[in-house]
Amino acid sequence: MLVIPVFLGVLVVSGIVLIFLGVTGYDFNRILFDDEYFKHAVEQTSNYGEELTTNGDLELIKKEVKNFNQRYKDFGLSLSVFVGKEEIYPLTASNKNQFIDIVLSQDERHLFVMDNTAVYRENAGEYSIVLVDNNYLRYTGDNYENYRDVLIGLGLLMFLLFIVIIILTNRFLIEFVFNHITGPLDILVYGVHQIRDGQLDYRIEYTGEDEFSAICSDFNEMAQRLLDSVNGKQKDEANRKELIAGISHDLRTPLTSIKAYVEGIEKGVASTPVIQKRYLNIIKEKTNDLEHIVNQLFMFSKLDIGEFPFYLECVELSREVTVIVNSVLEEYKRKSLSIKFKNNTKKSTVLIDRIQLRNAIINILENSVKYKNKELAKLEIICWEAGDEVLLSFSDDGPGVPCEALEHLFDVFYRVDPSRCNPSKGSGLGLAISAKILERLGGSMRAENVMNGGLAIIMSFPKELGGFKLEKNSDS
Repeated sequence: MLVIPVFLGVLVVSGIVLIFLGVTGYDFNRILFDDEYFKHAVEQTSNYGEELTTNGDLELIKKEVKNFNQRYKDFGLSLSVFVGKEEIYPLTASNKNQFIDIVLSQDERHLFVMDNTAVYRENAGEYSIVLVDNNYLRYTGDNYENYRDVLIGLGLLMFLLFIVIIILTNRFLIEFVFNHITGPLDILVYGVHQIRDGQLDYRIEYTGEDEFSAICSDFNEMAQRLLDSVNGKQKDEANRKELIAGISHDLRTPLTSIKAYVEGIEKGVASTPVIQKRYLNIIKEKTNDLEHIVNQLFMFSKLDIGEFPFYLECVELSREVTVIVNSVLEEYKRKSLSIKFKNNTKKSTVLIDRIQLRNAIINILENSVKYKNKELAKLEIICWEAGDEVLLSFSDDGPGVPCEALEHLFDVFYRVDPSRCNPSKGSGLGLAISAKILERLGGSMRAENVMNGGLAIIMSFPKELGGFKLEKNSDS
C-alpha cells in the first residue's frame, strides 16, 4: 500500500527529469542548454563544410542537410547551401532572413548574433553552408528568470503528478485488496450461517491459495467435529434410552418371577416342603440373575466412564490365549461347545490386562453357548498378525445374525431378538463389555458373518515392542 505508490511516483518523476535533461535522447526543452545546442549545430555545419570541400559530393551534403533540418525543425535550427548569395538547397524562404546577407558578404567563416537570432557561415570552396538559429537565447538576467520559472513549474508538475499517482495507486490497491478479502469473507459468513441454521453437513469449497485456505480448512474441520459431537450426543441419548429400557426389562422379568413365587409361598400354593424348596430354589436363581445383571451393569458403567482400574502387561498374546482356553476347555465341553485354538503368530506381544482379557473372551464364549443351534457347537479361535496389529478371531457355527444387526451387536442391551422375550439368553451387556475392554486396551472389536454359517467376533490389538510391565489405573 505504501511502497508501490512511492516506487511508481519516483519512477515517473525520474523519467520526466531524465527527459527534460536530455539524457534519454529526446529533447524536451533546450532552454537550459541553449549554448550546447548551438555549439553542436556549429560543429556539424563545420563537418559538412569539410566533407563538401574534400569530396565535392553535393548530393550527399544535401541528404545530410535534409536530415538535419528534419531533426531540428522544432527547435528553430536550419541549414542551407548557397553558391555566392544564391540558395541552391533546400530552396526555402530562409534566405529572406536579413542577417544571411551579412554573413554571406564575408570572405571567411563568420558568426553573427542579434536579438534571438544567430547565423553561422561555413565555406566549402564555391559553396557556403549557412546555419540559422531563430530561437537562440544568450545567458542573461531575463534568461535566468525563464530558467527559474521553468524549474518551479516543473517542480510543481512533478509534485502534483506524484500525489496523483499515490492517490490512484492506493485507490486501486485498496479496491483490489478489499475485493480479495470480502469475497472469501462472504463465503465464510455464508458457511457460518449454514452451521447456525443446523446444516452441520455443510462444507466450504474454497480453491484459493492464500490465508483463507487454512481458515476454510479449519472451518470444515470444526463443522465435522461439531457434527460428530451432535451425532455422538444423539447416539448417547439413544443408548441411554435403550439402557433404561433394557434395565427395566431385564430387572422386571426376574423380579416378577420372584414376586410370583413369594406370593405362592405366602398364599399356601406351595403346601408341601418339596414344592416350597423348589420355589425357594427358583427365587434363588432369579436373585442370582439379578445380581449378575447388576454386576455387569456396574462393570460396563465403570468401563464407560473410565474408572475401572486396568493393570497392563506386555505379554505374548498367543500364549495368554492358550492358557485361558486350556483353563475353560472342559467347562465348555460340558456346555456342548468344542473349542479349537490355532496360532499363526511369531511371539507377537501386546499390552493387555490379563484378567480383563479373560473376561472379554469368556463373554464371547458365553455368547456362542447361549445362541448355539446344534447339540454340539464348535468354536475356532485363530490368532494371526496383520501389519502393526495382532488379530484374534472367534468363529462359531451358530445361526449368525442379520447383516443389519452386525454393527449393533456391541451396543448395550442389544439382542437380535427385538422382542427380548428370552432374558435367559443374556442381558445384552456381554459383548458391549468386551468391546469396552478392547477399547481401553487400545484395540477394537468387530463382528462378521461366516461364509458357511455362524458368527465371527474379531479382536484387534496394537503390537507392543519390548517386554516391560506397566501397571496403571483408570485415570492414567
